[in-house]
Amino acid sequence: GRAWGHRVNVISAGPYASRAASAIGFIGQMIEYAKNNSPLTEAITAEEVGATAAFLCSPLASGITGSTVYIDKGYHAMGVAVDRPTLT
Repeated sequence: GRAWGHRVNVISAGPYASRAASAIGFIGQMIEYAKNNSPLTEAITAEEVGATAAFLCSPLASGITGSTVYIDKGYHAMGVAVDRPTLT
């Protein structure tokens, strides 16, 4: 904030195959669904998420605060598909 000069931003990553995500059980289905319903169809990578975090921590992002950066290949902009499956 203003008093301390802190910047606060959020990274909202879409589904990607991390070790933590494997505990969900149906992460593979989530990844395929996101790939099939996103403008950019390749899978999200940890490197993309990490590069965004590095950018936000760098002087290049010194004017950015209070923002959510979506790393989801555009999925967040697509809305909910009518024929979405039930993930189990």
